[in-house]
Amino acid sequence: MIVRQLTVLTDNSASHLGDLIARLGREGIDIRAHCFVDNGDGNCKLRMIVSNPDAAEIVLQKHHLAVVANDVVVVEVDDKPGGLGRILAIFAAGDVRIAYSYIAVSETPGTALMVFRFSNNSKAARLLKENGVKASIAGKA
Repeated sequence: MIVRQLTVLTDNSASHLGDLIARLGREGIDIRAHCFVDNGDGNCKLRMIVSNPDAAEIVLQKHHLAVVANDVVVVEVDDKPGGLGRILAIFAAGDVRIAYSYIAVSETPGTALMVFRFSNNSKAARLLKENGVKASIAGKA
């Protein structure tokens, strides 16, 4: 459930982002989840979970991009009304604060994957496990 996420500060133009993504693809690195967040200054934060974080860091650093790696929690959520609410109730009961989240594609029909960064990732993962919640991206990221 806990996986490594890479964050890069980059220009938010489609051509620049496309080039960056293409570089990773040429190296055989699959982007399993991503989120672009505009900073309002012509730059954006690109957060991503990739198939090979070590190789991706090398590729990005070769192109003079600063990379920050940190842990996030990936959660499998029922893709139906109330699915996310059920997960959030677990975090609320455990008094875990959410820094941010974004969605990823799930290979399991009827589910979605949510990527979360918490005030305490280990506690969040423990709460999920205790409540029978799983994630399927962990083996691939």
